[in-house]
Amino acid sequence: MELNRFYKLLIGYAIVGLLPFFGFSQNMVADTLIVAFNDTLKPALGSLSIEKVNDLRNTDSNFLSVYEKKKWLFFPVDQIVKTENPLARHVKQQYYSDSAGIAQYRVNINHFEIKNYTSLFGRQLILHSTLEISEQNEENDSTFIGTFYYEASETRKKKEPVAKSYEALLDKWSMRFGGDLLAVQNEIDKVVPAQYYHFRREQRAVGKNFYTSVEAFAGLNFWGVDGELWFSQPEANRIFNRSSGVIRYVNHPDFQAIAIGSNVRRWNYRLNQHWIFSNKMALLLGINNWKDIKTVGHKLEEILLFNASMTQSVNFNPLDKTGFVFGIGLMEDLHYVIYHNITFNLGISLNCAWKF
Repeated sequence: MELNRFYKLLIGYAIVGLLPFFGFSQNMVADTLIVAFNDTLKPALGSLSIEKVNDLRNTDSNFLSVYEKKKWLFFPVDQIVKTENPLARHVKQQYYSDSAGIAQYRVNINHFEIKNYTSLFGRQLILHSTLEISEQNEENDSTFIGTFYYEASETRKKKEPVAKSYEALLDKWSMRFGGDLLAVQNEIDKVVPAQYYHFRREQRAVGKNFYTSVEAFAGLNFWGVDGELWFSQPEANRIFNRSSGVIRYVNHPDFQAIAIGSNVRRWNYRLNQHWIFSNKMALLLGINNWKDIKTVGHKLEEILLFNASMTQSVNFNPLDKTGFVFGIGLMEDLHYVIYHNITFNLGISLNCAWKF
């Protein structure tokens, strides 16, 4: 009897697992999580009011986030996160005032999304948002002021409800946005621009960029080429991180290899309007092709290459602009092949990319 139950359970899991291959994946409705936008958490603005909010996103007006989770232990489903009411309504309720004689503003929500990241090192929510601000006059006309870019994060505790982490991040953003509105109203951003790097006065919103990059590197005993693709949100902070996928060809005296990495980290520091300093950190797994394969009997395990590298570079990359970018840097390379010594190499790198 117990054996029959086991077989039924096994068949059931097999059917569910094969559904996507037969075109039924769209019938598996994604779970929806509703989070509270604390409309009662009103910053003490006093001297201003948001009169109108336009949601310009090409998505559901309640949408906040989507991430993958496991259902029935192994089956991946999309978890959609929404606010109870349209986001534009929540933002207006947060900052609206019926007081007379105060400054009135309009907001365009160009982008507002929360990414839910889970890795071996922890869980984190990251909010990216872009909002245009205009001042409304008595004739109901508006004058454009500028654009805010936000990149805020919240660490998720392991046993804490997911909704609570989302709500904490929204509260954090709300309080900051309220303070920023007051600062821009009083033109404090002109006095201390470094503290309001995320605000671009008199500049319209820009979208995220798509990079296609090629990097060539060489040292005394090795040379190679990296090909990379990645998306990058507009810069909200002078220091920011981005991730890319990379495929690398590398040539050493004894072998050549192809290696890949899916989460290559880039730590960036904006030097000025045109130049960025970057530190690229890559962990790659590759396949070797030994040059002496016809004369030396290599073991099967020696086909694997474990590669780690760091590249510090100075790059010409104008802020909020598209087009050709390039840079030069120094590369430190560490690689290991089973039954061989760990090898360290030093080289120079040249990179170029097209920023769409």
